[in-house]
Amino acid sequence: MKYFAQKIGKNEGEAVFYLQEPSDEIQPERKAPVLVIVPGGAYMWTSDREGEPVAAEYFSRGFSCVVVKYATEGRKFFKENTNPEKIPCSVFPNPLLELAQVMILLRKHAEEWKIDADRIAVAGFSAGGNLAGQLSVYWNTDWLTEQLGENSQMIKPNATILAYPMLNCIHASERKMINQWGNRAMLGEDVSEERLKEVSPVYQVNEDVPPTFLWHTMEDTFVPVENSLEYAQQLRKYKVPFELHIYQNGEHGCALGDERTDSLPDHSQINMQAATWVNLSAGWLKQIFS
Repeated sequence: MKYFAQKIGKNEGEAVFYLQEPSDEIQPERKAPVLVIVPGGAYMWTSDREGEPVAAEYFSRGFSCVVVKYATEGRKFFKENTNPEKIPCSVFPNPLLELAQVMILLRKHAEEWKIDADRIAVAGFSAGGNLAGQLSVYWNTDWLTEQLGENSQMIKPNATILAYPMLNCIHASERKMINQWGNRAMLGEDVSEERLKEVSPVYQVNEDVPPTFLWHTMEDTFVPVENSLEYAQQLRKYKVPFELHIYQNGEHGCALGDERTDSLPDHSQINMQAATWVNLSAGWLKQIFS
């Protein structure tokens, strides 16, 4: 494995790379598919639980992986309302530009890093699902490519996996304080309905959205299941291929659903039913990339 980290963007974001290395005795000319992993954290931090453990799982399945630690101010900044005049570095479109820059890096170094530039999937969790969704709906827009100075094909995700994603920021959470913190992290002081729709992928779906795999739980109170249901309806409207899995039980943020990503004293993030999303998404990607 080739492992390294690289700074991205102007706000000290970071991408951590876990790259497959060819072996002379195992398909020496093979180019690996890539999973770009975008952790959640309400745009206040990037969750370790939704980063390296997911990369390790997919790396074991033959993927090269990248964990995108887009720049944030940290939880303390929002919880204590420190310096409210300061525009957070997580304000749209900064995280989207950082994620897009990772896509560009991968394609520019595809030959060197032995990756398949036509098989790059993006997997986002919670707020990271919002960000992965933004890339899905905005990758082919002039305003984004002009800011990056690159052709849209350089930032295109070939497939997207969205895990308990925040896709409708107008009704993002049943928890008022989480909404307030998240909105400030995404938009600064301008949280008008128009701006909230701008960062809500459900309102921006179009025919260029890549094939999408969604999963959610009915019991999620941080990001209600309607986020995935509404998005799936829009994908259907625009004839975008998708697969949707709704699990009856499970809290928000269960990640891999087993001991590797369990962070609560009552072990309620261990959910072996929801953990099936890993096999389901891997099988789905194999079909999409075949």
